[in-house]
Amino acid sequence: MRLLAQLLLALLTVLPAGAAAGSAPTAQAQPAGAAAPGSIRIALLDIPADRADDPRAQTYIVDNIPPGVSITRRVEVSNNTGAPAVLDIYAGPAAIEDGAFVPRPRGESNPLSTWVSLSASEVALEDGQSAEVEVTIAVPADAPEVEQYGAVWASTRPADLGDGQQISQVSRVGVRLYVSVGEGNGPPSDFSIRELSARRAADGTASVVTRVENVGGRAVDVSGSLALTDGPGGLTAQAVTASMVTIAPGGEAEVEFVIPSSAALPAGPWRATVDLASGWTEHSISESVTFPDAGAEPEAGGFPVAAGAGIAAVALGLLILTALLSRRRGSRGTGEEL
Repeated sequence: MRLLAQLLLALLTVLPAGAAAGSAPTAQAQPAGAAAPGSIRIALLDIPADRADDPRAQTYIVDNIPPGVSITRRVEVSNNTGAPAVLDIYAGPAAIEDGAFVPRPRGESNPLSTWVSLSASEVALEDGQSAEVEVTIAVPADAPEVEQYGAVWASTRPADLGDGQQISQVSRVGVRLYVSVGEGNGPPSDFSIRELSARRAADGTASVVTRVENVGGRAVDVSGSLALTDGPGGLTAQAVTASMVTIAPGGEAEVEFVIPSSAALPAGPWRATVDLASGWTEHSISESVTFPDAGAEPEAGGFPVAAGAGIAAVALGLLILTALLSRRRGSRGTGEEL
């Protein structure tokens, strides 16, 4: 128990609640035309005509490219840090893991990142200035017909360090790359929604969870909303949204809708309706759910989730922390947004 207490203290010391990535300018992706003070920004300018109404293609470079063909897109890089800045522009690899789009540290590569060439490798911008950079993706004639992932980054440079200082913060923002290789329009995108599960945490917060499976040939970025209606006495709860999850072909992930200020929410039954979308693809599910007591296991019929396993949860948290720290050793002190 003493060792466990020491590990918990170390966990709280390394990652205090609400800690920021550092004191350097925060890198946050912003909608076109809006850059938060103290930030750098990168935004996609070109949207393919055949994807003009695809929400994903308005933010990311989402394309199917035949072998031996190249495409060019433009991005806009902006400096709103309050001071002049020289920004590095480069392409890097990414992967999809555990429902998240995970960029790799600078210096790593995959086939997609090697196919990318840029019209500029750096831009020098005064505060409030922007610059356009062309992104060309040239697919080799012998490229495998699979989907690959990466990002085009705008990155600050490490500050000059004084004697004895070894860590410098670098912030970067990126535009995601989802590029499949093949003739025509490429493999279709699709996902399916499994049954809903009602949960209630130890503090009484209620949530509805569903498991989503990618049944198409390309990655999906799934987000959506939950509506609770027909509750006890005809009650209706305010609609809530879930954070986006990214799922690779053949993979699956949980989408959780956490209901705020729900400790006193009646158990039910409720009619839960979940609407999810990824680009053009939309699916819905509607089922009757009843929330369990605080900290209890989900209702029968839901997928199993252990509850109240305090020591196991701590161990899992420490394992996750160890994995995260190991993953970030190559980019220590880096804050990033995609």
